[in-house]
Amino acid sequence: MDGYGGWMTIVIVGLGQLGSDVAGRLLARGEDVVGVKRTAPESNPAPERTSAPESVEGSFTLQLRDLTTSAPDLPADTTAIVVALAPRARSVEAYDALYRDGVGHLLSAVAALPDTPPRILFVSSTAVWGEDGGETIDDTTPAVPTTGTARALLAAEEGVLAAVPEASAIRFGGLYGPTATMFVDQVRDGRVTRPSGWTNRIHRDDAAAVIVHLLDLPAASLPPVVAGIDEEPVLLSTVADFLADRLGVAPPTLDDAGRTPEEPHRGKRITAAALRDTGFTYRYPTYREGYSAQLP
Repeated sequence: MDGYGGWMTIVIVGLGQLGSDVAGRLLARGEDVVGVKRTAPESNPAPERTSAPESVEGSFTLQLRDLTTSAPDLPADTTAIVVALAPRARSVEAYDALYRDGVGHLLSAVAALPDTPPRILFVSSTAVWGEDGGETIDDTTPAVPTTGTARALLAAEEGVLAAVPEASAIRFGGLYGPTATMFVDQVRDGRVTRPSGWTNRIHRDDAAAVIVHLLDLPAASLPPVVAGIDEEPVLLSTVADFLADRLGVAPPTLDDAGRTPEEPHRGKRITAAALRDTGFTYRYPTYREGYSAQLP
């Protein structure tokens, strides 16, 4: 596949904020999109079909499926699948149910397609890298997760990459944007309590753009693993000070959890080398541009 380029069916499994943003971008340029959204296991309605906005030529089909118990119906002309799942809870059990059983059901549906397997972009997390001592890493650093939820994510990544020739795991950092304002609200209200350390972030608009960009790449240029973060790892205290200044509030004091000046900050500094090499251009290359766009 040399990038799908239009007039094919793109399936988005998971219609949270990120998946919905990607769907909107694809519909706006005339793609046919199938969205798969979780529903109660006991209900199994027929997929609903609706027209896309009048300004575009694509169409949107909604399937209500609980992947932990059933597989989606993939159209025969499915060219690409974006997997942007969200577990019901932050527990190992919830992660296992979705990323083991759910992804297993999805891959069974992929195997049943009549033609070449579609390209799959699997939305993962920088949490699969377990480094927490200020290390500098990049997309090629082996993932050694340290939590059960991160291990479930990595196992799902590995399953997708093993099953499909054209697949990529996108390990996103912290998403922020107009509707993801938790840290902004904490700074505004003087409620910052998290320890200081390195943070790797990406604006939600750029995250959606990354996915569309990777869908369009020629097969030979698709990296198997992509660090989905912006161009500048930064200390959380630096971001907090920047936000406080923009909000006109007192800068917060972040707890360094007993760190001495000689000790490195916790967390990890991730370089988005693979994404840079594909030619991706950020709208918000650092937290400064991203937060400035949403604050007074």
